Amino acid sequence: MIKNTKFLAIFCLLFIVACGPTNNIPSNKTVKEINYPDSNPKYSSIYYKIIVDLMQHKGETHEALDVFTKNIEYFNSESEFLNMINSARELRRYQSIETILNRWLQTDSKNVLAHKIAFSIYIELGRYELANEHFNFLYSLYRSNNLKSYVDIEDMLSRNIIINNVVKYFETYLPDYNDELIMLSYINILQTNNLDNLAKTHIEKLEFLESRILIRMYSKSLSKLNEVDEAVSYLESFIKSSSVTDREVSLELVALYLKQNNDKKASLLIDDLISVDPTDDNFLFRVALLCFDADNYSLSEKYFNILLSKSYSTDNINYFLGQIDYRNKRYEEALLHYNKIEYGTFVNTKILSTSQAILKKSGMKQALKYINKEVKIKTKSDLLDLLKLKLSLFQEENKPSQIIKITSEILENFPNNQQALYSRALAYEQQDNILNMSEDFEKMIRFNPYNSIALNAYGYSLTLQKSNLSLAEKLIRRAIDIDPGNAAILDSLAWVLYLDGNYKDAYKYSSIAYSKDQDPEIAEHYYIILLKNGLREEASNVIKKSVKDNPSNKNLMELFENHNDGLSKL
Repeated sequence: MIKNTKFLAIFCLLFIVACGPTNNIPSNKTVKEINYPDSNPKYSSIYYKIIVDLMQHKGETHEALDVFTKNIEYFNSESEFLNMINSARELRRYQSIETILNRWLQTDSKNVLAHKIAFSIYIELGRYELANEHFNFLYSLYRSNNLKSYVDIEDMLSRNIIINNVVKYFETYLPDYNDELIMLSYINILQTNNLDNLAKTHIEKLEFLESRILIRMYSKSLSKLNEVDEAVSYLESFIKSSSVTDREVSLELVALYLKQNNDKKASLLIDDLISVDPTDDNFLFRVALLCFDADNYSLSEKYFNILLSKSYSTDNINYFLGQIDYRNKRYEEALLHYNKIEYGTFVNTKILSTSQAILKKSGMKQALKYINKEVKIKTKSDLLDLLKLKLSLFQEENKPSQIIKITSEILENFPNNQQALYSRALAYEQQDNILNMSEDFEKMIRFNPYNSIALNAYGYSLTLQKSNLSLAEKLIRRAIDIDPGNAAILDSLAWVLYLDGNYKDAYKYSSIAYSKDQDPEIAEHYYIILLKNGLREEASNVIKKSVKDNPSNKNLMELFENHNDGLSKL
């Protein structure tokens, strides 16, 4: 039964538009100029909702946001607000987000989700006072209702685009809250983002440092700051004082022993832990995986083989045993393990692992032949899989010309593939093709202005080429705002500052980078910067340790020899 013929006519028209060809949808300009004249807001609301849905279906997200915000008084549901905020956030349309949030809170002033989003957004924008207003609401709600909903803030903030802003907010407003859960959430955010110096500082201020949680958090930061001996001491003291075996803490201690290359202590502790329940194969798998992740292949192989003998998750075990053989350059043995994988977590990586082993054993021609045989092209997705597999082989052999060729083919079919753009940009840099390199990096940054990996890679590539140090520094500093605890980015900034003659600040950032990661390239830069700052004894210690840890690194060895001969020209 039709009660309103006027509305039915409009609905039918929109239905025809929706079901017809997409090119019949009214143009963006036309839609924006439409003002539905009906005096009943109910029908206007339905009209604009349909228009917005049609635009989104067509992929006209910007235009949909325009219509939504211009006619926002006709929208009032949480799902509508949330959907458009997510779209606006992807497009970095913060003014639209604020408009939607204001309307949302106008319709429901106590909506917890709206306050959480507003809190996160305002931190992202650096508008800390507004952010704090929303946090105060969430916190008071928790206090009055004995809820823990505000703890979700940790998850929200840990995924915030600009981590530096998160830190600035908490360091300004956190002292106002004497709350254990808030403190622990903040410390966890710091550790997640490799800001362990700051995390350590906050943990040390807590009076309840003896608690199990804090001991674990403290040792984690100490380990990441390469203060492993101190971390071991804390965990050993805790375990000795415990009346029962704490397997989780003990596993963390095993990881530290492995980091110290103390296989004997690690093995003894592992044996003690296994003896608690010798039938617990899940725990044994965790132990084997822990050893594998620590690059201790002898111990991991031992435990994986025990599991294999017990027929535990044989497909997954064969993958890891194959990886161990591959890394030990036993390519024939690796292939035997890979060929046994039929199911499990790693079945989809079987072709990649096998092709890499064939590459090392029999050469590129045979590896490519294997890939072409195994990958059947039925869909566009299959084509992408094939091209990515080939790309991995060319990257393994460091073939920039082939990398450029295969990534260009990927981009012909998948223009926005970020992996292909990134790989091609780095290949262009190897060929000193700065123009094409810059174009690819800039495409990535336009696609996502908060891509810290692309920003850093672009900046560091410019630094290596010494083509535009000012732009390089700007790009790298943007990357640091997004990911301030990243050792590689800190090293990039140190190096561009060094090349620009700012040796004091270069030392500041290089020392932080080295404390986090003693990668050969970071160590090399740190050594050079130390010498430039007149810190010869410290430089000597760094180069000696680096050569010891990386005996096959030619750059480090050359620096070491020059240092010892007193011939360093740096």
